[in-house]
Amino acid sequence: MPSLDLIEALARAGQIEAARAAMASLLAASPDEPDALHLAGLIELENGDPHAAVAVLARAVVLKPDEALFHANLGVAQWRAGRLAEAAAELALAVYMAPFSIKSILNLADVHAAVGAAPAAGRLIRASLAHAERFAPADMAQLWVALSSLEPVLPEIDGPACLQQAADLDPESPTIPLLGYMSYAQRCDWSFPSAPLVEFFERNAIDEAPAAPLFGPGIADCLPVSRQARLQAARRIGKLFTERVAPLRLDRSPRSLPPAGAPVRLAYLSADFHSHPTLHLLRGVLANHDRRRFALHAYSIGPDDHSGARDAVTGCFDAFVDIATWSPLDAAQRIADDGIDILIDLNGYAGTGRPEIAALRPAPLQVSYLGYPGTTAAGFIDYLVADPVLIRPGEEAWFSERIVRLPASYQPTDNCQRASPVVPTRAQVGLPDDAIVFCSFNSNYKIDALIFGVWMDILRAVPGSVMWILSDRDDARANLRREAQVRGVEASRLVFCASLPRPAHLARMGLADLFLDTHFVNAHTTASDALWAGLPLITVSGDSFSSRVAASVVTAAGLADLVCADLRSYREFAVSIAQDKARLARLRQRVDLARGASALFDTEGYTRLLEAAYFTMYDIWRAGDAPADFCVPTCAGRRSC
Repeated sequence: MPSLDLIEALARAGQIEAARAAMASLLAASPDEPDALHLAGLIELENGDPHAAVAVLARAVVLKPDEALFHANLGVAQWRAGRLAEAAAELALAVYMAPFSIKSILNLADVHAAVGAAPAAGRLIRASLAHAERFAPADMAQLWVALSSLEPVLPEIDGPACLQQAADLDPESPTIPLLGYMSYAQRCDWSFPSAPLVEFFERNAIDEAPAAPLFGPGIADCLPVSRQARLQAARRIGKLFTERVAPLRLDRSPRSLPPAGAPVRLAYLSADFHSHPTLHLLRGVLANHDRRRFALHAYSIGPDDHSGARDAVTGCFDAFVDIATWSPLDAAQRIADDGIDILIDLNGYAGTGRPEIAALRPAPLQVSYLGYPGTTAAGFIDYLVADPVLIRPGEEAWFSERIVRLPASYQPTDNCQRASPVVPTRAQVGLPDDAIVFCSFNSNYKIDALIFGVWMDILRAVPGSVMWILSDRDDARANLRREAQVRGVEASRLVFCASLPRPAHLARMGLADLFLDTHFVNAHTTASDALWAGLPLITVSGDSFSSRVAASVVTAAGLADLVCADLRSYREFAVSIAQDKARLARLRQRVDLARGASALFDTEGYTRLLEAAYFTMYDIWRAGDAPADFCVPTCAGRRSC
């Protein structure tokens, strides 16, 4: 009879099938041995079958209910199986029974975060940190890193301070110094040593490179890294989600092709069916979709903020299903059972998206669109919606998806949106009445030292001018004021504003004279908002999707001359416009005309082109052909350019 030690040794050596066979023999003789059942469950987990692991570990827990480790591992198996509520309860019990088990604490914090209970995760970690004497220094460092990771959803957390604590506790760690980039970037604190992070991305730009730590491609977009490094960062994330769902299986009923002429069953999967930039852009498209030719479904994986934004679009769909608390398998099964032909993922790896749902392949055609500016580098997405500015001919190799190019910008707009009729004066928002007002309403993390230096050059060249910046963070404001002084610009020439409800924000944007875009990651929704508000925007076209969005937007508005080749021409262009009031006035007139005469703000026309793209994908699939690159012509009457 094989012993538990032998079976464990086989499993550790990677001989999983031999370990499973030996375990089957042991359990045949002793089916109610809890330690054997526990090890059997761990072997199933290692074998990539969390559902089988849950079944076995649950039996072990019943037989030995006082063993914290059993509860902890059952919770992990439930988590991997997508049974998040059960996982949270089981891991909470494990922490109660063994309150200083670092693995259980971190796993429970991750599950809390996964179900949208970030405050609970924060409380758990802080309570553990209060007992520093019970943890090894390296474990304390892990707790501080975990706390720092919650900063995006718990703004009261000081991410850099947490990471400094972690680094002090584990000074030999090669990864902790790399983890704080976004925390520093949100504060416009450029003391973060980004060069080692850039080096890490470049070192990991090949398949054989080590994968830890695993950084999201969104961070790579913010740094001067190569296309290959960005592609590989996305590929690693795509591989993670693919492997995570590999043991899960959809129940696929036999499905015949829909009859010719039947409505295409189109579904939007999004975490952002609330007051969010993605929904602000897409709302007009949803309202204009041809409901005779499409059966529209929505699958919501995010919260309802009760702002009214969700209520405003639910009527655009034949079915609106809230799957925010569902496991990936249950969510994907519902999509498959609904017979969806084309699934459009509006999040990708951005925000609180859940790529594991698309990774389960619930629809025959799957599309990345709008919310994630780049390639998923994953086999579970067939198409990426783009345009000729975002992805130029010959650049397809940097994307795993087949490229669909719309004739104007890939980014839609809602030409029925309304600004507040109450327009403040410059004095009311702290701006000078008689000076040139440059502005940036982009997120603070997009502002880096290089572009800020260019902005300060522009202010020095245009006497009396000011830079109007959107920021809700006191620390970011203080850092930018200090950086201005370092560059010889009085801090008083930076004017800050806080976030406002969207109609009020649109109303105030036009008070500025010229929007100065960021360069590694452009204005996206904000670029369309600026032009809608009558505010000219100048940008630089980079070499990534996220650094070309503003160029795409202004080109579709008929303002391609506002796209600069480099930062030098950007600086010179901004100064020359600011010094020529007549030229600035003519430019603003062109922006005003774009609202009624450009492709950018033709919401109905855009919707027809997007629908033509969907039909082309659908026809290729019905013909039994593999997905293929194609362009949607302006007339939407042909497949190729």
